[in-house]
Amino acid sequence: MGVTVEEKGLVRTLTIEEKGEDIKKFTEDVVKEIQKNVNIPGFRKGHVPPSVIKARYKSMIKEEVAKRFIGEKLPKILEEQNLQPVSPDVTFGDIELKGDYIKFKVAFEVAPEFELKPYEGLKIETIKHEITEEDIQNYIDRLRDENAEWEVSDKKIEEGDMIKIHYHIKADSGEEEEDEFEVVVGSGQLRPEIEEELKGKKAGEEVTVENVTLYNEKGEEFGTATVTVKILEVKKKKLPEFNDEFVKKVGLGENVEEAKEKIKEQIETQIKIAKEQELNQKIIDKLAQQYDFEVPASVVRAELEQLVQDYARQLESYGIKPNQEMIAAAAQGLEDTAVKNVRVMFVINKIAEKEGIKVEEEDINKEIEKLAEVYQTTPQELRKYMEENGLMNNVVYAILKSKVLDLLKEKANIIEMSKEEYEEKMKREQEKQEEEEKAEEKQPEPEEKKEKETKEE
Repeated sequence: MGVTVEEKGLVRTLTIEEKGEDIKKFTEDVVKEIQKNVNIPGFRKGHVPPSVIKARYKSMIKEEVAKRFIGEKLPKILEEQNLQPVSPDVTFGDIELKGDYIKFKVAFEVAPEFELKPYEGLKIETIKHEITEEDIQNYIDRLRDENAEWEVSDKKIEEGDMIKIHYHIKADSGEEEEDEFEVVVGSGQLRPEIEEELKGKKAGEEVTVENVTLYNEKGEEFGTATVTVKILEVKKKKLPEFNDEFVKKVGLGENVEEAKEKIKEQIETQIKIAKEQELNQKIIDKLAQQYDFEVPASVVRAELEQLVQDYARQLESYGIKPNQEMIAAAAQGLEDTAVKNVRVMFVINKIAEKEGIKVEEEDINKEIEKLAEVYQTTPQELRKYMEENGLMNNVVYAILKSKVLDLLKEKANIIEMSKEEYEEKMKREQEKQEEEEKAEEKQPEPEEKKEKETKEE
């Protein structure tokens, strides 16, 4: 077998030549497969002569033989050439097949090569948060709001009231639509011009708003309409008292004092989780700033696809069904994030290799158990699903990433500041950056600089 390797960036293109009985057998097997499944006029199914199959399906046969050859021989070829593809994306080209001889090209991407930069003592600045009475009161206010009751009232509509309405829309094109639903005034669900007309009105009254602009899914104007809204019911929010009875009802203890202690503990837990997430993200950002090496396009594509899927799921959780335009816009906006994530992934893997950090089977089992609880299924079912859909590598990397970030946090120089100190520092850095950008803008272009120097001489 002859193998030559061409390097271009991270792409490795192998030109492979082979001659022998293996090639003849691969070809015969492919021809038989096609023979069993095709219908060609004038021949019974399964009895089309091999010569006809070879003439009619020449391109398909060449590609399938190359794929079967690669499927069987590639691991050994890669080992001999000391190569390791970073993704399953493999492309074929220039396939030549004659009898027992084949010559073709196969291309794939490899991991980038780079030197690790110092990662010990990373300077991470964060806000130190002391729990105040205001934090506890804000928590109590949210709790009361979440457990509020709505009672029918004869009052005039104000922001924060819940109203039940029947609406009728008549577009200038003649199309009509009507329905009824409940909505909280000020929640952003009603058009502002309609909401303003409703304020100050009472149940039983009706408002009509003309020339309301209509928009399509792309956000483009396509006409106007007359909207008539009849107010069926007005409800005002009734907040519960924060007393012993209330805290028992929501499971915060037997009395107000006990509840406040539990609330403080919950806030502390929330702050701890938020701080861990903040530190992790800041370390990731620091790593991303240190490197600028080329990353494999195939891995970036896979990461971008995952990011877009996450974005679509998030929209659906809010009750929004994303259309193709929204998905395309999201993909464009997430490209830089995908590149950054992939670059950081290679850095994380290299740090793990250097530090001897590994993911054990026990780690994987624990992670799957946690995920199974979230998705309300069994660990066995979730693992089976992940293995069938090629998602186990994602789980392994998530664990590895967590272990590396824990190590980097231990080695980091974490500086805690007050909110005022942090904001002042951010302000100074922003001003410095703006000054540098202005200075760069004032720098003459090469031709201008040369002309200026000539005049001075």
